[in-house]
Amino acid sequence: MKGKGSGGLSVFQRPAIQLFLCGTACLFWELVLIRWLGCTIRLVAYYTNFILISAFFGLGTGALLARYSFRTWRFILTALYLSILIGPVLGNFQHFNPSSPDEYTWGGAPAGVLPDPSLQGAWWTRRHLPYWLILASVYLMNTGVFLMFGQWLGSLFQRFRPLKAYTIEIGGSIVGILLFAAMSYVNSTPPMWFLVGLFLVFCIMELTPRERIRYGVLTAAVTISVIPFSDPFLWSRYYKIHISPFTTILDTQHQQLVHFDHPIGLHLTVNNDYHQSLLDLRPRTNEHPFIQSWRWTYDYPYHPDAAVPSGSVLIVGAGSGNDVSAALRNGETAIDAVEIDPLIVEVGTRHHPEHPYTDPRVHVVIDDARSFFIRTKQQYAKVVFGFLDSHTLMSSFSSLRLDNFVYTEEAMERVKELLLPGGKVVLTFAANTDWLHHRMIGLLDRVFDYPTRFVTESVYGYSNGVVYVNGKAPIADPSVGSKSLTRPPSRIPTDNWPFLYMKEAALPSHYKLFMALVTLMGIASLLLLPPGQRRVKFPYFFMGAGFFLIETSNVVSLSLLYGSTWIVNVAVFTGILVLILLGNLTCMRMAQPRYTLLFILVFTSVLVAYFTPTALLLGIGSRTLRGLLAIVIFLGPVYLASLIFGHLIKTEPQLYRAYGSNLLGAVIGGSCEYLSVITGLKSLLLLTLLFYLSAFFTFLAGRRQITTAALPS
Repeated sequence: MKGKGSGGLSVFQRPAIQLFLCGTACLFWELVLIRWLGCTIRLVAYYTNFILISAFFGLGTGALLARYSFRTWRFILTALYLSILIGPVLGNFQHFNPSSPDEYTWGGAPAGVLPDPSLQGAWWTRRHLPYWLILASVYLMNTGVFLMFGQWLGSLFQRFRPLKAYTIEIGGSIVGILLFAAMSYVNSTPPMWFLVGLFLVFCIMELTPRERIRYGVLTAAVTISVIPFSDPFLWSRYYKIHISPFTTILDTQHQQLVHFDHPIGLHLTVNNDYHQSLLDLRPRTNEHPFIQSWRWTYDYPYHPDAAVPSGSVLIVGAGSGNDVSAALRNGETAIDAVEIDPLIVEVGTRHHPEHPYTDPRVHVVIDDARSFFIRTKQQYAKVVFGFLDSHTLMSSFSSLRLDNFVYTEEAMERVKELLLPGGKVVLTFAANTDWLHHRMIGLLDRVFDYPTRFVTESVYGYSNGVVYVNGKAPIADPSVGSKSLTRPPSRIPTDNWPFLYMKEAALPSHYKLFMALVTLMGIASLLLLPPGQRRVKFPYFFMGAGFFLIETSNVVSLSLLYGSTWIVNVAVFTGILVLILLGNLTCMRMAQPRYTLLFILVFTSVLVAYFTPTALLLGIGSRTLRGLLAIVIFLGPVYLASLIFGHLIKTEPQLYRAYGSNLLGAVIGGSCEYLSVITGLKSLLLLTLLFYLSAFFTFLAGRRQITTAALPS
């Protein structure tokens, strides 16, 4: 691979550095594209796990191409340019989420609120594209990018002994995730992500001086072209945020536009969806009913007939400050305001017309609501849920949304513990379907002490929130236990089945179609191998499937323990890669292992994780001890499985096939994650066990064929 690369950056052309930086670039671009495409194409924000699975599929397929002399990665910069540009192009088409009576996704805005005109971009915004075409285009584009990375990695693997190659690649991946985490922490913008990611690729590509100039010009052109889709926005660790003056509404009674002389607040959109408004709801003369409607909704939790004991108020989902402003207007003197996104709080601090976050009576906590419920020792007279809803997934490894673990039976049990005797819980939610409405009633009825009351603002008709009220009985209250059981049943979300926005434990048709297509494409990728080798290496395949599900289970379990914040996700993914690295280093120093014993340890550790209730760990007072036990219980299978995988590839004569088989298995594991909608999250660990059992038996069946020949360094 020299010759053409003679003009390359010599220090980066050393094989070990090339492989390390290729692993860094691969993981970095995986995270960049998940974030970029999810923020520019509103539909993709709800299906970022599609992007992750397509990356695994591309890497696996690309690794299978490593035996061919045709080098697809020569075109990787062009593919990256196209993957950057496809976001704004597809995002400007009109499109809607898949329509299913069994699943609810957010869309649109409350009555009277007009679309943000500054988000109405190019001429093609008037045209409509079906959701399946958008998702298919993103999936195939992303697959192509990572196919090139996969072949590149597979080719570089052949320069080293297998275990050493895999160890170097994992080390690079750890740097990639930490690099993007650092850029997210400082709220950097996409052009900076692209420049850093393209620089990583530039460093290790073997380019002539003329090619460097050409690609340098293209890099500048692409970066400049996306600035209009980046600079007008704020980029938090969760969302692309846009704010604009709120000066016009649609009067629903007279069906005409009403223009205010002065802004009544600000629009706030996330990932091109309406999210909230920063409203000035202080009383004034000659108010429009729009203002009166929203003031009624936000003020209702502090209505005089809601008698509660004296004490502090907890507001979760505090957002940009409307709920906090209402509490202050109604005379609350001690308020804890919890919001997961620090940038939304910063927007509220700087721009909310009532300036609630600068009031000394307010204590702001940047945290996931569920995490705060676990950590706090304080009790409250009132717990108020704002419009706490999510427009993104908790993690690209899961189909769960960011807010799913807030609306579960276990979460509400903890809220009840936080209430003083006689305290109230007030939950405002845009329950836009009958089954979501009845689910909220059933959830509160099951946990709290009274029949749930619910009210809506019906005089003016602008606010779209339903306010649900329940509470904790005083120590002696004869009315407790008199709750009616006549309301229509609706499945109550739990920590094992937290799918708030799924009507029943059933897969919508578009998920089934995706699982079928992923499986078929995985089988078709075997055609890239010679006729006599068109089969996967099954031990690696099943271990890849099990590994993906272990990662999903880890994200879920540790999110319950520490919250669904971005830093928890970064820590989990980095910790998994570090454990794999430690497993590889252990393998380098170990003699031939006892595979049967290692597999038994993996089976045992998976079963321990399955039978360990999260509540047991939450009951441990010491955070240090709780953290150590969580690592051993939930991450233990990762280390043990990495020992098996590391020893298997030690003497693997076709590492590219083993690596490709492993990643194709991960694709199948990723599609199987959707089965948790039917069977619950805990069942993923049983499926993981099944995959590792399959790996064990296929390993035993093919043990005689495993070569023990060592590859030269």
